[in-house]
Amino acid sequence: MGLSLGSDIGGTFTDFALVDGETGDIRIHKRLTTSDDPSKAVATGVAALLVGQAPNLETHIHGTTLVINAVIERKGARTGLITTEGFRDVIQIGREKRYDGWDLKISFPKPLIDRALRLEVLERVHADGRVLKTLDQRAVRAAVTTLQSEGVESIAVCLLHAYKNPIHEQMVRAAIEEIAPNVPVSLSSEVLPEINEYERVSTTAVNAYTKPATASYLSRLEERMVSLGADSELLLMQSSGGINSSETARDFPVRIIESGPAAGALGAAHYARLAGLGHVLSFDMGGTTAKMCLVQDGRVSRTTEFEVAHVHRFKRGSGIPVRVPVLDLMEIGAGGGSLAHISEVGTLQVGPESAGADPGPACYGQGGIRPSVSDADLVLGYLDPDHFLGGEMLLDKLAAEVAIRDEVATPLDLEVTEAAFGIHGIVNENMAAAAKVYVTEHGEDPTFYTLVAFGGCGPVHAVDLARRLGIKSVLIPPRAGVASAIGMVVAPVSYDTVRTNRVRVEVADFCALEVLFAAMASECESRMPPSVDKASLDFERCAEMRYVGQGYNVAVPLPNTPLTDASAVDVQSWFDGVYRKLYGRTYDDLDLEFINLRLTATAPMDEVRLAPAAVGPSANPITRRDAYCPVQGCFVPHSVYQRFDLGPGFASDGPVIIQENEATTIVGTDGKISVDAHGSLLIEIFGGAA
Repeated sequence: MGLSLGSDIGGTFTDFALVDGETGDIRIHKRLTTSDDPSKAVATGVAALLVGQAPNLETHIHGTTLVINAVIERKGARTGLITTEGFRDVIQIGREKRYDGWDLKISFPKPLIDRALRLEVLERVHADGRVLKTLDQRAVRAAVTTLQSEGVESIAVCLLHAYKNPIHEQMVRAAIEEIAPNVPVSLSSEVLPEINEYERVSTTAVNAYTKPATASYLSRLEERMVSLGADSELLLMQSSGGINSSETARDFPVRIIESGPAAGALGAAHYARLAGLGHVLSFDMGGTTAKMCLVQDGRVSRTTEFEVAHVHRFKRGSGIPVRVPVLDLMEIGAGGGSLAHISEVGTLQVGPESAGADPGPACYGQGGIRPSVSDADLVLGYLDPDHFLGGEMLLDKLAAEVAIRDEVATPLDLEVTEAAFGIHGIVNENMAAAAKVYVTEHGEDPTFYTLVAFGGCGPVHAVDLARRLGIKSVLIPPRAGVASAIGMVVAPVSYDTVRTNRVRVEVADFCALEVLFAAMASECESRMPPSVDKASLDFERCAEMRYVGQGYNVAVPLPNTPLTDASAVDVQSWFDGVYRKLYGRTYDDLDLEFINLRLTATAPMDEVRLAPAAVGPSANPITRRDAYCPVQGCFVPHSVYQRFDLGPGFASDGPVIIQENEATTIVGTDGKISVDAHGSLLIEIFGGAA
């Protein structure tokens, strides 16, 4: 095994982790994201890490916010839609459901495709796949010609029931390739071959909308890497928690919409496993957002229900649905760059608007004048202005104080310190409130979990967040500030596929289900990178099922052994077990039906052994620094340690501050900190003081 590189583009910083597969040694790097062209920051960071080693780089795993930002900022391609006659407005009508029943002025996201660019063609396929009306080829050619004259840069094709029979969609693609060969095409039967028209057209539209920009970005990135002499295999982090080829990302950019956050949860799961922790809540707080994810017995929670570009902050139902496998993350606009402001009714609020990388928080000294969470953390003494990014980036404490005074303290008649702690406390309470809802919705109790905190801001806020959640222990992995980049290096190559097959269990042809699973396995194999041995793939099967008449599905894991007609009893038992855990009871008098079949193919990988950081010569504090103690309402001295001076077995009571180049950990007077055998910080919280 040679060198593997993980690079993760965030809203504020771009993180890097270079791992030597032979020794497990890690080199890390962090730099501001170049928002005008994120590949610039990647190339600059790679050049800094690979001095003299570029030819030895075997694999580059990359995560990017390009896709999700294109949708949120509406900076994707001018996109057209070809759909079945009578169905052009499905993408706008959506579901007959209001995410807020009390809001009389409720708004929903505007479709990514303008109505004038949504064209219909005469055709009809039955829900069972039978062709009822043959596709009108003349109408297709006319539609393509019209879209071409309108200057569309990408075309989505979503025909009724194409998930069951894609023949008409394939004919439409052939016409597009003939008339407009340079316009990329996204077929719903390939992007999401699954029942539910609204979600299918929405997901296909997102794919088409972001396809040109993704292809252009990946080409630039590959060119920059080649110019550095690092012509290695480029793999992209998928939202599902697996990695796959850049070609797959070009074809299906919707699959990488949450790539960075997914990697962070994998990194948390890796270090939790090393620490012997079964149930953890990963907490990734960067410069723009905070993400949380449940990890149970090393398995990261997954879902296919995901939304992007919410019009009502992060309220479920107010975004554009994207139905692809994603790690089941809770995300909130709370990061180091989250801006504080006074609301119309005179209360202090924090986020979701962020200062980003440019201009960034006021303390960055890049022209920002509005107060942020990082400004508050600096004023409270939690951050060292001379040690940020290991001293490569100096922070301006006076600028932070001025921003907080002018925008928050003076309007609210507060001292600057009070205002700063108000900002710090509100962002923590916002995250705690969101986390409680997220964990409860999964039928779990946060008090039985350990918080695994990482990201540039996570360790600063972790202990107070845990305290608000009733969590008694916190784990801070080594190199916590770049944990998402490290998570990419330990992620497996994988691919997910789905097929709708709606049939009652009592009349199901289980041999036919096996034939369908075999076809899905072939698709997964065809999507594996060239470096993967397809004969060694591991497959994980799942059926989405429900009681006949219900409107929601339950994911039921299936064994890899062949199903037979005698499997109906087992299927009932498997469903009952999952349903009972979720809802507390089952209904024996109701019939069951299959809705969707899912298959995940994963390539086996050698265990990545990450070497602990070298321990310094001394475990003594490097200094003492005053930091704000909310219980005493004043600044109190904290012992300050250099993170990698602390070897396994080190222990200390709070209050302490643990500094490393990419993150800072704060432990209050109610905490005790120790270092485990793998270099992780374990913090025990006893309650009482802060």
